[in-house]
Amino acid sequence: MQADPLPDKLKSISLLIFGCLGFLVLLGRGIYLVITGLSSLSLISATANEELANDLLNASGMFFSALLLIPLIYYNVRRLKGHTIQPGKVPPVKAWQVILLAAVWLFIVVLGSLLGGVKYGWVALIPIFPLGLALPVLLLAWIASGGIPTGSRRRLWSVFGIGLFGSTGLALLVEYLALGMAAVLFGILALGHPEWLTILNNLKNQITNATDMQSLVTVLAPYLTNPFVFIILLAGAAGLGPLIEEAAKPLPIWLLGNRLYSSGEGFVLGALCGAGFALLEGLIAASGASQLWGVGMAARVASSLMHITASAIAGWGIASFRLKRSYGRLAAASLTSVGLHGLWNGSTLLVAFGSLRFSIQNNQPDMISALIVVVGGMGLLVLFPLILIALPVVNRKLRPPAVPLQPPPGPQIDV
Repeated sequence: MQADPLPDKLKSISLLIFGCLGFLVLLGRGIYLVITGLSSLSLISATANEELANDLLNASGMFFSALLLIPLIYYNVRRLKGHTIQPGKVPPVKAWQVILLAAVWLFIVVLGSLLGGVKYGWVALIPIFPLGLALPVLLLAWIASGGIPTGSRRRLWSVFGIGLFGSTGLALLVEYLALGMAAVLFGILALGHPEWLTILNNLKNQITNATDMQSLVTVLAPYLTNPFVFIILLAGAAGLGPLIEEAAKPLPIWLLGNRLYSSGEGFVLGALCGAGFALLEGLIAASGASQLWGVGMAARVASSLMHITASAIAGWGIASFRLKRSYGRLAAASLTSVGLHGLWNGSTLLVAFGSLRFSIQNNQPDMISALIVVVGGMGLLVLFPLILIALPVVNRKLRPPAVPLQPPPGPQIDV
C-alpha cells in the first residue's frame, strides 16, 4: 500500500477541527430553532402552533446529530494523545436483534401517531423524535457492515461523522448553488419576457398570503402539474440531485486514499456515509410532518434504505478502484448508485405528481393521474424489496468466511 500523503497527526487535527465545527454548527442551529420557535408563541393560531412544532422537532434532531459527532472528537483526541484505538469490530446482526429494534421502532411510530393526533401532543414527541429515524438507520447500517473487517473505531466514527455533517452540507451547498444559477438564468430569460416576472410576483404574493398547507397546495397545484414544470422537476430530482448527492456521500472513502483493507470495507464505509447523510436529511425533512408522524417516518426509513444501499455500492466501487485499479467496477458502481437514487426519486415524484393532479380535479376520475400514480407506485414497490434484499445478500457475499472480526496482521491502518 502507498504511504499516506498526510501525516497522521495533521489528519487527526483536521478531523478534530471538523468534528468540533460540526458540533458547534448543529448545536447553534438547534438553539436558533428553539428561539425562533418560542418567539411564535405570541401568535395564537394553528399556523403558529404548527411552526412551533416543526421548529422544536427540528431542533431536537439538530441536538441529537451534534451528540453523534462526539465519538469522532473523542477518538481523534485519544489518537493525538498517542493512545491505541481499538479495531471497529461490528458483529453480524442476529435475527432477534432485528426483531427487537424493529419492534421498538414500531412502538415509537405508533406512539408518535397517537400523540400527533392530540393537540400539543407533539410536545411529547420531542425526546423520541430522533429515535424514530436513528433506530432504522442503525439497523440498516448494521446489516450492511456486520461481519466485514474494517479499520479502527476512529475510522468508523470519522467516516460516519463526515457523512453526517460534511457530505450533507456539501450536497446542500451545491444544490443551492444550482438553484441559484437556475434563478439567474431565469432572470436573464425574463428580460425578454416581462410577463414571466408578473406571473412570478403574483405567485409570490399568493404564497405569502397562504394561511395553511391546503391553501398553499391550491396555489402551487396549477404550476406543479404543468408538464413543462414537471419535466424540470423530474430532471432535477431524478438527474441532477442524485448526481450531486452520490458524489458527495462517499467523499470520505476517496479521502482515505489507498488505506483500505478490501472492497468489502469500502462497502461498509459507504454504508456509514449513507447512514450519516440519511439521518440528518431525514431529521430535517421529518420534522415538518408532526401531523403525519407514521407516514413521514415510514417514508424516511425507505429513503434511508435507498441512501445507505446506494452509498455502500459506491463505496465498494471506490475501494475496488483504489486497491485493484478496477475502472470497470468504479464505473458500474457509480452508475448503479446514481441510477438507483434517480429511479427512487423519479418514482416518488410520479406518485406525488399524480396525486396532486388528482386532488385539484376534486377527486374526479382521471385516467392520466391514476396511470402516473400506478407507474410511480410500481417503481417503488419493485425498488424497495429489491434493495432490502440486496443489502444483506451483498454483505454476506463480501464477508470473509471464518475470519475473526479484526484487521489483518501488520501495522494498524487508520483514517
